Amino acid sequence: MSLSNEDLQQYIGQNVDSVKQELENQGCKVHLVRTGRFATGCIMKPPRVPGQEQEKHVSVSFNGDDSERKVTFIRLLDD
Repeated sequence: MSLSNEDLQQYIGQNVDSVKQELENQGCKVHLVRTGRFATGCIMKPPRVPGQEQEKHVSVSFNGDDSERKVTFIRLLDD
């Protein structure tokens, strides 16, 4: 799967739940980060195992205070 940070920018402004589902259907592991009053913190990515193909990990940020839960920031988590 060839997915870049530039490709992910199309999801900015879309509903976080639909974005999460779409990316998981593409084989990505999605890490949600909520901003706002009830913000979440750190994202832990499993260590790389030599010789094994790693799944793509994507960090998706959204404002938890927004009732529409729109994506505000998205990026691939680098190896």
